[in-house]
Amino acid sequence: MRYKTTIAALSLALLPALASAQSSVTLYGMLDVGAQYLNRASGTTQGSQLALINAGFWPSRFGFRGLEDIGGGNKILFQLENGFDPTSGAMISSGVIFNRTALVGWSSPYGTLSAGRQYGVQFDRLLAYDPTSLASYSLLSLQSVPLTTLRVNNSIKYLSPTFAGFSGEAMYGFGQQEPGSNVAGRYMSAALEYNLGYFTTGFTYENTRGTIATAVDNSGRSDERYTVSARYSVPTKFIVSVGATRVLGDLQLTPRGTVYWATAGYWTSPALTFDLTAGRYDYQGKGQHSALLTTSARYFLSKTTYLYANVGYMSNQDVGTIGIYNYAATQPGVSQLGASIGINKRF
Repeated sequence: MRYKTTIAALSLALLPALASAQSSVTLYGMLDVGAQYLNRASGTTQGSQLALINAGFWPSRFGFRGLEDIGGGNKILFQLENGFDPTSGAMISSGVIFNRTALVGWSSPYGTLSAGRQYGVQFDRLLAYDPTSLASYSLLSLQSVPLTTLRVNNSIKYLSPTFAGFSGEAMYGFGQQEPGSNVAGRYMSAALEYNLGYFTTGFTYENTRGTIATAVDNSGRSDERYTVSARYSVPTKFIVSVGATRVLGDLQLTPRGTVYWATAGYWTSPALTFDLTAGRYDYQGKGQHSALLTTSARYFLSKTTYLYANVGYMSNQDVGTIGIYNYAATQPGVSQLGASIGINKRF
């Protein structure tokens, strides 16, 4: 009898803790369809294209986001996100269900720790310095964030809380996890940021090692990136930012050199915004560069739906092969013009 009484007392004692734990799962997504004109779409001096496209502004996606409050300021979180092409219904990456994000994490008063497939630190940090949030026509086209490290598999990431205006981020990717090699495909990155009112500045470091493929071992090579950036922004009014990325190493996910950029965004009203991006990729030891100029406008029909228009031009000198849209490439020295209009709907 005493045993049953003890169990009942313990159960009653646990009830407040159990009641305080709350869980939520959210289905979210975005559909973006645009019509785009792209000259030299085949990467040569000929072959323009007019097409209906996914990601005229941002890539379409859907996902699940979950959060469980376990008390004491601690929360367990997860995110699963898939990219798809609404013009055909096809997945962006065949055979990979959650090709954009797949992570689980723990948030506490001391920061957030997450593990899985997630965005690299360079992408995380640049996101807030671009008024378009790194849209398809943006400074992302200059490839200071290489496609290889846009998202990182087998990774652990830590986001610190803000203390006296300072915040940080660190990430380690285990790479290929090849037996006998702990460095193949390894990713390491860290960032430090300082915020004072409307002004923010930050520094980011990234190091990526090469991979091991059939009969080719590039694990001894590395790509190094150092980025400094600064912005001044007044929410819903305007934002201006500048930055530079130094690309070093012998792996060369993109060529050695320096990327310079400047962006500006202006809200003429709560419904209408204009954005402008200018940048240049100077190739080390070549005396040549690629130069970018883009402009965008968005008109919000509601809080979750807007119409957009983009125009962008990438000027490539002899060794430059950068396309204007979504990591596209051209033949060396071939410049490219792109323009698109479309609609973006979030849910």
